[in-house]
Amino acid sequence: MINNISSIVDQMAAPPNRGRFNEKGPYYTSYPTLGLWSNEYDNNAYIKSLEELFCEYGENVPLALYVHIPFCAKLCWYCICNIQVSNNRNRIQEFTDYLTREIEHLGDCLNKLSVKPNVEDIHLGGGTPSHLDTAQFAQLMDKLSEFIDLSSLEELSMEIDPRTTNQNDLRYYADMGVTRISFGIQDFDYFVQKSINRVQPPEMVAELLTPDIRARFNGVNFDLLYGLPRQTRDTFRRTAELVNQLSPERITLLKYAHVPEVRKHMKLIKEDALPPDDDLPLMFAETVGTFLENDYEWIGIDNFAKKGDKLADAVERKSLGRDFNGWNTGGSSRHLLGLGPTTTSAFGNYYYQSTYNNNEYYKAIDKIEFPILRGFRLSNDDMIRRDVIFDILCKQEVDMKEFNLNHDIDFSKYFSTELDSLQKHFAPDGMVNLEDNKILISDWGRFFSRNICRVFDKFWNNKDYKITGP
Repeated sequence: MINNISSIVDQMAAPPNRGRFNEKGPYYTSYPTLGLWSNEYDNNAYIKSLEELFCEYGENVPLALYVHIPFCAKLCWYCICNIQVSNNRNRIQEFTDYLTREIEHLGDCLNKLSVKPNVEDIHLGGGTPSHLDTAQFAQLMDKLSEFIDLSSLEELSMEIDPRTTNQNDLRYYADMGVTRISFGIQDFDYFVQKSINRVQPPEMVAELLTPDIRARFNGVNFDLLYGLPRQTRDTFRRTAELVNQLSPERITLLKYAHVPEVRKHMKLIKEDALPPDDDLPLMFAETVGTFLENDYEWIGIDNFAKKGDKLADAVERKSLGRDFNGWNTGGSSRHLLGLGPTTTSAFGNYYYQSTYNNNEYYKAIDKIEFPILRGFRLSNDDMIRRDVIFDILCKQEVDMKEFNLNHDIDFSKYFSTELDSLQKHFAPDGMVNLEDNKILISDWGRFFSRNICRVFDKFWNNKDYKITGP
């Protein structure tokens, strides 16, 4: 619990700190980041990597699945996800058929390896998974259940659009085994919603989340964005207050990335309506304070969980993990497999991403292949650096003695240049303390965790970081 949030907001108001907070940089859902991956990886490499995973860790290695459904009923102008706007049921059915064939291909590959996968979590993302009709959703669940015991999952979560979902839909998802639902709220201010083409009054969300509905799920997640057009510090404070009243179990708080050169539809957003850059760090710091004052635990950098939630418990146990889906309770032992176009996988010492284009995706499935677009094999140095970065993000500390034992290195020698940089650029401002063979991130430094992580990113100074699009 941070007790001096008002002091931190005052510190953030200083021009150097605002500028430092707004510096561009990776979110580090992976290391190295996506732009460094190679197009030389394909279906055969993917299957070989799976074989290596189970040979090294055994068939009981914990797995998570991310399943991507790209379709949405309507375009949200802020969206940076890989989505397709369509209400054509035949088109969505064609996709569902191909997706279930990819799932079947994965099941067959695991069967050939004599592996019954230990899948702990499944997340249905997009796009809008709730845009599938009930028959399509059942088709997806039935195919997954052919080689996964859905009743034994720790969590089965899915993203929901409250504008196109009713209580009967939510009851159906619960009956089908969904344990957690996630709503893309972004902002509750009407004028902000109007300017991003996503109008969903707080009353609409409240009417969906009655006590009866909430009792059917283990948790509800809200996603928020700051930096949207027509937002002010005052309007976003009101959004945070409304979120507190609705009391979701988890909250994600991300900065809007305005990249019309990557997502052309963002040109529909008027740039002169965006809040000043100098307000963004204050919006973030004030909102962090609001949630911490209302019984939420701070997860990583940009997430919050109610006390007693599994993510909050993972923070307490120092077992919080990081992957392409954000934060997880499985720590470094969990490996992620992606299904569907554009999905990313992270298992063993490999990363993979699937193709973006539906036609290319369908061609691969027709050839009974995984639709691999690119990949990356982490060297030993990459994995060491990834673990340092993830320790900073997940634990706000790096135990150098423990790190030496786990990686068979002398941390102080291996990272002598990086430790000097921390002493020079972060320690004087009270962001980092180096003591007792530990790197300790202070409450103040936590707001600049990504800046601190960049010190350990050997690729950072060798390239211009860019958000990777299709």
